Parts: sequence; structure tokens; C-alpha cells
Amino acid sequence: MKDDPILAAIARLDELDIHTAEGRKQFEKALASKSNLVAAKAARIAGEAQAREFIPALSSAFGRFLKNGMDKGCAALNALARALVTLECDDADLFRRGMKHVQMEGTWGGTEDRAAELRAVCAMGLANARDPNKLRDLVELLNDREWPARAGAARAMTVVGSDAAALLLRFKILIGDDEPEVISDCLVGLLGVDGSQALPLAEKLADSRDDALRDSAILALGACRRADAVEILKARFERAVNPAVKECILVALASSRTEPAMEYLATVEKARALTE
Repeated sequence: MKDDPILAAIARLDELDIHTAEGRKQFEKALASKSNLVAAKAARIAGEAQAREFIPALSSAFGRFLKNGMDKGCAALNALARALVTLECDDADLFRRGMKHVQMEGTWGGTEDRAAELRAVCAMGLANARDPNKLRDLVELLNDREWPARAGAARAMTVVGSDAAALLLRFKILIGDDEPEVISDCLVGLLGVDGSQALPLAEKLADSRDDALRDSAILALGACRRADAVEILKARFERAVNPAVKECILVALASSRTEPAMEYLATVEKARALTE
């Protein structure tokens, strides 16, 4: 069976030394490849190697795949965008273009937008860029049709970390979302930016009759890794009756990974062992 040239080109990338002149030449050739899989592999290597000198080549490849529509599943675009974010590319316009990209592809029974993850990654790139108007674009993405893009916008706003970003996150929480994970990301962000001022809202959501929303709020209290949030979770566990709620609180405490949370989990585990 004849060797697949794409697989061969991908394999060769692992052998390149990008710190040599010939290695850089071959690496840039890979980024310029028509194959989205070859370009994707090259992008991942650049990001992992913290090779900022390849930002121009990565940006060029990103623009090319954005235009030509030959990137099935956004394999190259996702990898290129992640590499550019990792390498702290400051091209706000590039990330804006990525945030507007929609790519409908056929699936069993219809079509699916495969660019939602790309929009989320580019939102993070824009959040890190030195651009005074970035929140205008991020708030539009917070209303995206696909929930992974909305969640990405929430995480990006958390990185912006301004008072305006906090207000937008709070507003999104208050108006709600069909996907609990979006609300969870908004709440984790708000707890990170607003600190203790966000705790009353988090506790209110943790009392929701909607099981998914309740669990999202409890998990967000753990994910923020705040000492006061851990105390809230411990108090809730003590008074909780619903086994599902108690287990969710334990998962939230475990995700906190703080010393007080770990000590409390050990106490709970010991108490359970004594009752068995």
C-alpha cells in the first residue's frame, strides 16, 4: 500500500529542529501546506515550543484557512488560534475575524456549525490583546447561537477582569442561558472578578429548583477556589438532605483543591467509613 503523503509530512514534523535554519524553513513550509492536518500539527509544535518567531507564519496560515474553506472541522484554524493565543499574539483584528467565522458542515440528519470552539479560542486571544474596544465584540459573542462560543466569551471576559466585564457577566447570569455550563463559566468569572460581592448571587443560584442550575452554581463555588466559598460549601453540606446535592458539594470541594477543602473532605470520608 502506497504511503500517505499527509501522514508522512506530519511524521516528519516530529523530526524537525525548529531552532536551525533548515528546520525553520521546513516548518514554515508545513504551515503553508494546503493540508489542514499538516498545518495543525505544525501549529501545535510552535505553541508547545513557545516559538514566537513563527507568529507571522501562523497568522498567515490562519488567514488562508479562514478564507479558503478547506479546513474540515476547523482542525487547522483551532490549532493555529490556540498557538497564537499561547504565543501572546497581539493581533486583535485577526482574533475578531476568527470570532465571526461560521462553518456549517453536514452531519447525520442535517448540518452543524463546527467553528464554535474556534470562536471561543479567538475570544480569549482578543481578551489578551491590547485593544480598548474588545468588550464590544465579546458581549456579542456572549449571545452566540452555539453555547461553547458563549462559554468562551464568558471565560474571555473573566480575563479582561474590568468592572464593565463583571457587570456583563452578572447580567448574563441574571437573564439566564439554556446551557448551565455557560452560567457556571459566568459565575466562576464573576467570583474571580467581583470576589465576595458575587457570593450572594452564587448562593441564590445554589438554592435554585432547577437541578442543573443549582449544580452549576455549587460547582462554580468550588472552581473559584476562594476560602469564603469553601466555607459556604461546607455549611451547605452539613445542612443538605438531598444525596445528589451532597455529592455535588463534595465534587465542588474536591475541585477547589485548597487545603481547607481537602481537610474537610478527609473528615467526611472518615465519618463515612465509621458508619459503614
